[in-house]
Amino acid sequence: MPASYPSIQSFFQKEVHPNSSSPLREKETSHAIFNSRSLSKGDDGFSRDGDGGGGGMGSEDGDGDGFTEEELNEAMDPLAKKWNPEREYEGVEVGELSVGPKAVTFVGRVVNFATVLGRSAKQPRARGWHYVGVRGEGGVVLVKLYFGHQSYPLKLGQLLSIWTAFISDASKADGASTTGILVCANLFPGRNTSDHIMIHTHSGASDICRIPLGYTKGEPLAGLMTIEAYLRGGHDGVIGVKLLVCVKSIGARKKIIKKDGGESVLVEVILFDHTGEVKMKCWSDLIESVKEWQPGKTILLLSNPLHRLDYGGKGVLNFGRYTMVDVEPDFPDAHWLKRWAGGLMRKESVAVVFPDHIWGKEEVEEAIYGPRTALFRLRDVDEWVRNEAREVFTGWVSVVFLEMALVRNWRRNMLMCAEW
Repeated sequence: MPASYPSIQSFFQKEVHPNSSSPLREKETSHAIFNSRSLSKGDDGFSRDGDGGGGGMGSEDGDGDGFTEEELNEAMDPLAKKWNPEREYEGVEVGELSVGPKAVTFVGRVVNFATVLGRSAKQPRARGWHYVGVRGEGGVVLVKLYFGHQSYPLKLGQLLSIWTAFISDASKADGASTTGILVCANLFPGRNTSDHIMIHTHSGASDICRIPLGYTKGEPLAGLMTIEAYLRGGHDGVIGVKLLVCVKSIGARKKIIKKDGGESVLVEVILFDHTGEVKMKCWSDLIESVKEWQPGKTILLLSNPLHRLDYGGKGVLNFGRYTMVDVEPDFPDAHWLKRWAGGLMRKESVAVVFPDHIWGKEEVEEAIYGPRTALFRLRDVDEWVRNEAREVFTGWVSVVFLEMALVRNWRRNMLMCAEW
């Protein structure tokens, strides 16, 4: 190109540091400079430790490419992008979505998702995508959510708000359609200006979209089954099976080596109801969801779980392509299970409370915090036993026995006598 033609850099101003005395400092707008020399230091365009400060972003000597620092950050994190739609979106329920071009917005909770890393022929700039099952009022919609630089922090039970300009037929989806889902949407936020997604994390949205799909007030939920009935044959050929369970325990993370040499992370979760318990295996995509579950408190409604035989022929649950999970569903059976599980956990706890029919509230306060406590610490017992006064006293000791050596303590005349 002849030298007489201006370069693209001449149309953009250089970023001026706050301490600079340049007259450009007083202007209201400034553009970040993305120095081309920083590209030689790393593929992401950022300088590394020890590279020096002469070639990074904000350098006064480099030539800018026209992108501001805010634009670069938005490209890296689409969720942080400021989105100003150019059209009006009609708010609809998920069950009201119809196939065709129409600007709509809807809300729902994540009940199923899987992540695929790789290139797409339809979206060559994407590095991967999520298949997300979003359950809202009246139905479930399949969302194919593309991402550029990093995947979205999706978790089961999250509340999403989605804006899109086109709804497709789920039967024509590329290999990831789920039974019962009739419509789908393809989104690439940050690339397509008509697409946008918002992940709600504030507590004010905790009660939205909690009622299970197909539930009618005053009637039992169709397909609901106990763990005992499911393991005894309810899993065999029954369509639309639902299990209402509570989380009992969450195992440690395990690294599993695949046949092709790759690694996967596995967490085993024990689930229970009033008839029994069962193990569910959660793999890599679900690990972040499992971290937020609380043993004895979190209630799950599993729809169409996979049944597998573990070692020894014992049945276990797997999270399959058609499985949907409602976290903390809102209907009477879930409320009853939550109360029952809470009472069961209190019975199994090691701390024994003062009996209300013997000790009143004032007596309990006096026993714990009074001048002559009745809830002893081991140090108090040791001091009073060794006291020359040999005072007789009665009270409580809340301890956990880690080891029992009855014969040895009896021979040493150190055996304690207690009533239970």
